[in-house]
Amino acid sequence: MRDLAINLVASMLAAAAAWLVQRLVAQRRLARMRGFFGLRAGAPSLLVVGKHWSSPQAASVHRNDVAALVELGAIVKECGARADVVPASEAPKELGKVTEFCVGGAESNPRTTAHLAALLPGVRVSTYGEGGSTVPFRVAGEVFEHRAHHEAHVLVARAAPTAHPLFLIVGQTSVTNLAAARYLAGHHQELHRLYGDRSPFCLVLRVREPQAYGPDLVELVADVTAAAFDNPPPPAVPRPRRPWQLLATRRRD
Repeated sequence: MRDLAINLVASMLAAAAAWLVQRLVAQRRLARMRGFFGLRAGAPSLLVVGKHWSSPQAASVHRNDVAALVELGAIVKECGARADVVPASEAPKELGKVTEFCVGGAESNPRTTAHLAALLPGVRVSTYGEGGSTVPFRVAGEVFEHRAHHEAHVLVARAAPTAHPLFLIVGQTSVTNLAAARYLAGHHQELHRLYGDRSPFCLVLRVREPQAYGPDLVELVADVTAAAFDNPPPPAVPRPRRPWQLLATRRRD
């Protein structure tokens, strides 16, 4: 009887320890997730989405973009924050007041165009009127084109203009926007290990055979962070001149 009681107490202690470890791991994971996305419990966030490119209605949104918003909204909810969804035409005229997720290409989302120009000057995103059906991205001399039914690309970027980050999803098609939202949701731990809470990044993803597989076949093509943010090299620091050099300079003068 005594041995049974000892075993029962030991089992209860082991179960309590396992529960405590799992809770601590979950809390650490949530803290890292909140840090990566710049979200905290009860804090507001902004989800800005472009209009359906072929619809005359300003508030019309493509179903794939709606699905992308669902993925991003799940991230916000898991972090315990609040999500306000607005079309690009009604987005507030401010930047960096809250964490923002901006979805859609330059064709459908004018806010995307403004963000690219202001924060990612090394990226050139074409509209259909400018680049035709290939709507290419150009970053650091590399060109990423859309090949109908075979492959399309999407930019996933985080900028940090203030303490609240901005996440940009700029796809050549609505399917790629959904693929990028799922990529963020599924790879945020890996991205956190690479970039931490504050460092900006810009990635190019490729969605292969979207007509057959939709947003499911996704691969990372390139990390174009340095070129996208147009980081200049550090200025050269002039060496201090030695006395004999200063003397030679005065004589020439």
